[in-house]
Amino acid sequence: MKILRTSLLFAGIAALLMVSFSCNRKSKSLVTTASGKNIEEIMEMPVPLRNNLFAFDLLKAIPEYKENFIISPFSISSALAMTYAGAAGATQDEMVRTLYFDPDQDRFHPDYSAYMMRLRELAGDKVQLNIANNLWAQQGYHFRQQYFDLLELNYGTTLNEVDFYRGDREQIRLDINQWVFEETREKISDLIAQGVLTEDTRLVLVNAIHFYGPWMVEFEKSMTRQDYFRNISGERQLTDFMFRSDKFQYFSGEQMQALELPYAGGDFSMLIVLPNEEISLPDLEQSLSAEDFMEMMTGMEEKEADVIIPKFKAETKTDLEDLLAQMGMPLAFSNKADFSGMTGEQDLKIDKVIHKAMIEVGEEGTEAAAATAVVIVRKTAIMPGEETKILFKADRPFLYFIKDNHNNSILFMGRQLKF
Repeated sequence: MKILRTSLLFAGIAALLMVSFSCNRKSKSLVTTASGKNIEEIMEMPVPLRNNLFAFDLLKAIPEYKENFIISPFSISSALAMTYAGAAGATQDEMVRTLYFDPDQDRFHPDYSAYMMRLRELAGDKVQLNIANNLWAQQGYHFRQQYFDLLELNYGTTLNEVDFYRGDREQIRLDINQWVFEETREKISDLIAQGVLTEDTRLVLVNAIHFYGPWMVEFEKSMTRQDYFRNISGERQLTDFMFRSDKFQYFSGEQMQALELPYAGGDFSMLIVLPNEEISLPDLEQSLSAEDFMEMMTGMEEKEADVIIPKFKAETKTDLEDLLAQMGMPLAFSNKADFSGMTGEQDLKIDKVIHKAMIEVGEEGTEAAAATAVVIVRKTAIMPGEETKILFKADRPFLYFIKDNHNNSILFMGRQLKF
């Protein structure tokens, strides 16, 4: 049975994708997405907001509430976008419905490229944001040059020809991992484990992202104090809490309150979503949608607040193959996959989607990294309050998002459940 691994680092993300490719075609028969949304209405939305739809579908599909969790929906989407460039037929349709990609591939890839470029421009010299894509392909295999040209033009990839079949697969693995390590500023290591690459591997697509953002106003270290955090299990654990009294963008609703912490330059921020006392985090998550997220953003008001949040670190490894199949795109992982845009034949399928991510939040700012790899193999035979000072104390399980402030596009998201 094929396994999909995902790990996310909040400071850098790398995605490894092993898949098959097919010719570009425009799907005309699609009406609704896997989650029941109208395709035509969705396609009127810009790429960043469509990615947010995928992010919230992904969040709801990960039901485990035992460990802290960090993931980069942007990294996963980016790696799969490079795979999508080769998808055709029903495989393409499923990816459109699950990932909210534009059915018109001639339009989608330039739009996605512009999205990545805009994020880099927003980062400027105030925060560090590195987004990188690359690929390793079986030498001598009958890949279409136009596929590689499309990825180079829109995703900035470089073709690395290697021999998965007869060559030193361990050295290839080490070379890919070293590239990820460097592109995530040494935050993501060993993305691809031993044994992942096989003689059937034909293509590895990798996305890596690294983010470091100093707070616009730092938390004073002298104000950091120990206090109790109520873990998801109900157990109380002493941990370090940071404190700041200032004006913040704040939202209050029936189920939760949310507060925005801007990074230097004001173009990126962390959003912390804290369930109200009587609401559990799992219940809140299941009711949250991308539309609710946007309502939070538009409903933000500047408020005087005492903010108390914990310092925290998280690192996550998770398998995504089964998850993506359950979300609506099982064909891509099966022998019925159609990635003929890569080779002209239906001879490839996605073997693994590996994601790793980490995050570290402290008085000075936030560092996050993630990597996603897609491995492609040859097929085998088988509410408003009074104008008083607000207390925002994140001393119980909460959600957090790192986003840009122009499109409100989610780069990283996670759950802090325990210490």
